[in-house]
Amino acid sequence: MGEIYSTQPKVHRSSITAVDSADPSDTSGAVDTKGYRECRFDIATSGTDFQSLEVQVLFWNPRQELWFGGGTRTFTSTGRHTLAVDCRGAIIFLKVTAFSGTSFSLSADYTLS
Repeated sequence: MGEIYSTQPKVHRSSITAVDSADPSDTSGAVDTKGYRECRFDIATSGTDFQSLEVQVLFWNPRQELWFGGGTRTFTSTGRHTLAVDCRGAIIFLKVTAFSGTSFSLSADYTLS
């Protein structure tokens, strides 16, 4: 079994308080996973009257210069959550796609391995 090399956690998104109305216009805020197989997002959520919050992993297609939607995950409680993504060197972005409740805040770090 080979060794697994992991990076130190880095900030991906911080203090997000609204659903993303559109995909990012480019890759400037994305995570470049070149040379890595997996990206783990450590997601912290808080809020008032928090019922559910949905995130979706977007994958960048460099030929078309467009984002493509991957899997979604819905959180039904605030707290600390982990989302592991099989990224295989892609450029990815964690998009907030839906929220039900009064208010929320989301921050996400990422670690590559």
